[in-house]
Amino acid sequence: MTTKFMKNLDSFKSYMLSNCVSNYISSYCSWLDGHKWQWFYLQMKEPVQFIPDTNYLLYILKWILKGDFDDLSYEIYFQLIMDPEGDALSYINDEWWGILSNRYHSRIDEDICGMK
Repeated sequence: MTTKFMKNLDSFKSYMLSNCVSNYISSYCSWLDGHKWQWFYLQMKEPVQFIPDTNYLLYILKWILKGDFDDLSYEIYFQLIMDPEGDALSYINDEWWGILSNRYHSRIDEDICGMK
């Protein structure tokens, strides 16, 4: 399932610069150029499929955008499983849980070991 704002790059740009998102997200997006917009749009294509709650996805996104990232799906997944008060299973579509767990198991182990 894809949300309306992910229909194409233009609808994505309009939405991410609108008042429908937090000021931090629209501020981040205002600095994007053509190539970065396309990269960011492609980065968002998967998370909108595995996080059914767009509001929650945007809530997580505003924290992730405060740092650099190379894989938005990983950053979102990592945020969800590391949140001591959250229930990641309730935010990730069931069919995606296994896909993300298998894909990112090794990377999470490396990142957690690097935190010690």
